[in-house]
Amino acid sequence: MQNNTLSRPGLSLSGTALKRIACLSMLLDHIGASLLENGLFKQESFWPGGVQLDDVLRLAGRLAFPIYCFLLVEGFLHTHDFKKYALRMLGFALISEWPFDWAFFSGVYWGHQNVYFTLLLGLLAMKALDTYRTPEGMPVLKGILGVAACFLAAALLHCDYDVLGLTLILALYMTRKDKRAQCIAGAVFSLFEPVAPLAFGLVWLYSGERGGSSKLEQWAFYWFYPAHIFILGILTNLLLFR
Repeated sequence: MQNNTLSRPGLSLSGTALKRIACLSMLLDHIGASLLENGLFKQESFWPGGVQLDDVLRLAGRLAFPIYCFLLVEGFLHTHDFKKYALRMLGFALISEWPFDWAFFSGVYWGHQNVYFTLLLGLLAMKALDTYRTPEGMPVLKGILGVAACFLAAALLHCDYDVLGLTLILALYMTRKDKRAQCIAGAVFSLFEPVAPLAFGLVWLYSGERGGSSKLEQWAFYWFYPAHIFILGILTNLLLFR
C-alpha cells in the first residue's frame, strides 16, 4: 500500500492528536445541540445571548465529523481484522442509540440514527470496493452494488449525515494514495456543513503515525461518544431543564 502522507517539516499531528481534537469538537457541538437546543431553548428561561453561544458551539463542532471520516479510512487501511473492527462499530452504534435519542430528542426517536451507524456503513462500503475490484483497482458490479446497498441503508435509517456522510468517506477512500488530492476532495465533499472543510487543514498536518496512547485511551475514544451524550441526556432531561 502506498504511503499517502507527504514529508513536511514543522508541526505535525498524529492519529491520537486528531482523535483528541475531534472529541473536543464533538463535545462542544453536542453541548449546543443537547443542553441549549433540546434543553434551555425550550424553557421560559431562554435568553437571547444563547443563540450566539449555540452558533459558536455548533460551528466549532463541524470539525469533528470530517476528522472521524478520515480516521475511519485510515483505520480501514491499517486494520488487521476487518470483521472485529466492523463488529466493534456495530456494537457501539447499538450502545449509543438510546443515549443519542435521549440527549437530542428527549425520548426514543426512530427518525434519526447516531453517527456510529454512518461510520459502520462507510466501513462496509469501503470493504465492498476493496473486495470486488479488477486487478487495476477499478470497482466491478458487485462492489458498486455493495456501495449502493450501503447508501440505501443510510437513507432508510436516516443516519447522522446519511448519504452525504458516506459520500465524504468514499471520497477520502478513493483519493487515499495522494494526500493533497485527499484533502482537496475532503474539503469539497464536506461543503454541506459550514466550517467543516477547515478540518482538512488539520488532516494535512497528519504525520501518518498512530501516536502514543494507552490501551485505556484507545478504548476511551470509542466510549467517549455514548458516555458524553448519556451525561448530556441526564443534564438536559433530569437536572437542569425539566
